[in-house]
Amino acid sequence: MRTFLILGGLGVATIAGGIQLRVALKASEARAATAAEWSGEAAQFVSIGLTNKTLLIATPDALDVVGCDALIDNTVTDQKIVVQIHAAGFAAIQCGCRKKELE
Repeated sequence: MRTFLILGGLGVATIAGGIQLRVALKASEARAATAAEWSGEAAQFVSIGLTNKTLLIATPDALDVVGCDALIDNTVTDQKIVVQIHAAGFAAIQCGCRKKELE
C-alpha cells in the first residue's frame, strides 16, 4: 500500500512538473516573439538566457562599452520603458557585455 502511495505521489509530481515546464516554455517563446517585434532599423532586440528573460540590444553601429553603458543607463532611468520591459516578462537588459538587472 505504501508503495502505491509513493508511486502515486511521484506520478502527480511528474505531471505538475510537466505542466510547469510547458508554461515556462510558452512564456519564454512569448518573450522571444516580443523582442523580435520590437526590432527595427535602429536596433535589434533578442531574448537570451535559459528562459529568455534577458533582453539583448544590438545596434547597427555596434556600440562600444561607453555607448552600451549610456544606452542601459538611459533605459533603466526611464520608468515607462522599464514598466514595458517588465510587462513583457524580461528581468534584465544587456548591451554588449554590460548587463543590468531591472528593479
